[in-house]
Amino acid sequence: MEKVWSSFVNKMVALTFFNDEHIFDHAVFEVIQKDHLRMVVSASQFRMKEVAEHKESKALRTYILKAKPTPFSDPNNRSARILKRTIIETSRESRPAIEYVNLAIDLDLHPNIKPLISPTMKYAFGMPLTVKENPIGILWGVRKEDITPPQKREIELQLHALYDVIEFVIDKELDFKEDAYMARKNIEKADTTSLTYHLFYTMVKGQKEPITNIIARSHYYNKLYRLDASYIIPTANGYSVSMKKFLPSNLNSQKKIILTIPGFFCRRSVMDKISREMALRYGYIVYSMDMRGRSKHTMPPGRIREGWTIDDYIQDDFPEVLKWIKEQYPDYKIVIMGHSMGGMIPRFYTSAYEEICQIKGKKLPDPYEYISGLVAITSPNYINLKTNFLGIDSIAKGVRAVNNRFVTDLLFKVISFYVDHTLNTIDLNKFFKFLFNIHTSFRQFSFTIGRKMINIDDFVGYKQITPPEWYLLMEDIFCEESTRVILQFIRSQLDTEQSFLSFDGKINYTERQKNFKLPIYAVIGSVDALVPPENIEDGLALIQSTNKKVSIYEQGHLGIIFHPPTVKELAKNAHEWILELD
Repeated sequence: MEKVWSSFVNKMVALTFFNDEHIFDHAVFEVIQKDHLRMVVSASQFRMKEVAEHKESKALRTYILKAKPTPFSDPNNRSARILKRTIIETSRESRPAIEYVNLAIDLDLHPNIKPLISPTMKYAFGMPLTVKENPIGILWGVRKEDITPPQKREIELQLHALYDVIEFVIDKELDFKEDAYMARKNIEKADTTSLTYHLFYTMVKGQKEPITNIIARSHYYNKLYRLDASYIIPTANGYSVSMKKFLPSNLNSQKKIILTIPGFFCRRSVMDKISREMALRYGYIVYSMDMRGRSKHTMPPGRIREGWTIDDYIQDDFPEVLKWIKEQYPDYKIVIMGHSMGGMIPRFYTSAYEEICQIKGKKLPDPYEYISGLVAITSPNYINLKTNFLGIDSIAKGVRAVNNRFVTDLLFKVISFYVDHTLNTIDLNKFFKFLFNIHTSFRQFSFTIGRKMINIDDFVGYKQITPPEWYLLMEDIFCEESTRVILQFIRSQLDTEQSFLSFDGKINYTERQKNFKLPIYAVIGSVDALVPPENIEDGLALIQSTNKKVSIYEQGHLGIIFHPPTVKELAKNAHEWILELD
């Protein structure tokens, strides 16, 4: 259980009110150790970025070392009294009461606690934790700002939701010898704005493992809904995709299914905010898709072999998902909301549909029969980064001056051999380190390679990001990506004709955009360093659709689907656009 303690406090400092204001500045976990209670782990909202970067916080370590154990038998041990009361409460099958302490005026603070209280620690909320009705400790959240009665009620609701999550994860997942890492992640990314009413498992036709079904009420949306996770859909060569489903209790009358698809290096949880908005505010059934390689459930036996390409996403994974959703809801059409590469996949599939069918030697789902429209969020048609990505923008300028695709292809083969023979997949942090390490090796192609390279800040592009949100991105959302996918992006950056090609170079997906006639709503980030506005505008000029809508938001690449006010406005505009679709 010690391996998941950190997730308790990390989640506490990440909690926000419904208005997106953070609740707690600090958190500590006080655990039962034999006959005493001791603070064993702490977190600070302001230091979560350091945690994400695996930098040890000396301040937090010193704070914990200052904490002295307090005997359970000490009559002045408030935490012991709370836990004794909790035993009675949980025996009655009720959640434990949340303890509220005004630290500024409370006279009952134990002498061991007083030295740990700083002037900025004014209010504390304590939540007893139990597993199988046995208390394990108390999780404390501390804040400096004043608290109102409605805020106190909201905190209690969220802490009870977190109590349910922690109890379930420890009881079920750790009990069944599940990976402690995944247990931590499930706690840290839990939705505490919803309270679980029922949790059960169902066997579904075509699924090898039971589906987890959660019936919950969202306090934020005041809606009852069901969450199903995860449907595993086999695609090709032993790979699969994984689907999560949001089913609101009150459906709208549109007969539309929303399919959200994440982008480059991201798991489906990056789309959770937009998925919840569309499901719980606007009444759509929403499926959220994890592509191959995003989890162990989507990998073939023996795990990674030679890696995979974007063509595999487009030609194998995506059509299987279309077919599977249609089998579940034959009377519905699908609206896709894809971010970045997640918008490229349906657009490239639709544009090159006839060619892909010929390659596969079979009839695949017809996009015009299955898809009602596409919301493409900061989704490029080719790669043209504003920053000096690997120095390749300088190389590309030289190549374009020659205007010879032979040079581009030669460079691509050189890079492909180097990268593809080094590793099959790579995570985002290692990716940027990898770029830095091989940056100098490309100077043979150009004497003008600059020193500024794209970094993770450019990739995130979210100026309002908080340290807990940064931690969530680094730890829970970013994932490994196939190096062959990365190579296709590099090739597009090099390309003299500003195109995105299939891995074998036989399909020019950008050029095929002239075949795209589905309704499309393009969402642009005006400060997006990865997908500049002109990139999307160039692509829209190629598309033959008679239904084109464009919205521009002052956000970067991920900020547009992460910044809560932007997400709400985007969902509202998308819903209004969907209402006009056939």
